[in-house]
Order: sequence, then structure tokens, then C-alpha cells
Amino acid sequence: MKQAFIKLVLLAASAALVVSCSSSNTRDQNTGIGAVTGAVVGGLAGSAIGAGTGTAVAVGVGIVGGALIGGAIGHSMDSSDNMQANYALTNVPQHRMHHWKSHNGTHYTVIPTSKSMKMYGHEHCRKYTMIANVHGKKEKVHGVACRKANGTWESIK
Repeated sequence: MKQAFIKLVLLAASAALVVSCSSSNTRDQNTGIGAVTGAVVGGLAGSAIGAGTGTAVAVGVGIVGGALIGGAIGHSMDSSDNMQANYALTNVPQHRMHHWKSHNGTHYTVIPTSKSMKMYGHEHCRKYTMIANVHGKKEKVHGVACRKANGTWESIK
């Protein structure tokens, strides 16, 4: 159960990171987007983990954990970080690392782990790994992001 909870929280953080990759978002918008996305993904994942009366607890824990982590990571990203994440998903070859350091001291690494492919009804999707080192704490997440018509990327898994 603990391992599953850690995976759901990392999934929520991943979704929040990529959803906040629109280069026009403000930090407050990224915090909100990250928190909401994290809460939704965390709640859904929690519902899949719990059983019986534990389902409600797992959903609640997933929502809170996802919102906290998604909001924190979303808050740490500013527009230049969003542009870097978009650049990595758009231009970096498969299995190559793209590193940068945010003005607030957070270190990011994005590693696209697939070429662009059709997935889930979307034309241009990539699997990725994102590592964020926030205040000395390393978070590593895996996900799938798809490019929207405006050129930004959205996490779908």
C-alpha cells in the first residue's frame, strides 16, 4: 500500500509538472494548475488502491498528497522553466537529458524516453522522465505527455 501511495503521488507530480508547461502561465497559475491536477490524479489513483472502507481513505490521502506535491512543484516552475520543459519534449532526442537550473535554485532534468508517437487518440505524444531537485529533495516521475494544437504539452498519463 505504501509503495502504491508513493507511485500515485509521483504520478500526480508528473501530471502537474507537464500540465504547467505552458510558457505563458504565471507562477500562481502553475501552483493552481499543479494542485488541481495533482489532486485529481491523486484521487483517481487512490480510488484504485483502496478496498472497502479503505477506498475513501485512499482517495482522501491521494487528493491531499497529490495537491500538495503538484502545487509545490507547479509553484517552483516559472515561465522560463515551462519553456525549458516544452523545449525538451519538443526537441530533445530519445534518452538524452536536458538539464537546467531555475532562478529559484531548483534543478530540473527532462529525459524524453520515446520518440513522438500516436497514443490515446493524440498525434504527437512522448513518454518522459522528469527529475526535480527542490531544496535538496529529489523527485523523479515518469509519464506520457501529448502536444496540444498551441504547441504546449499536456500530461495524459
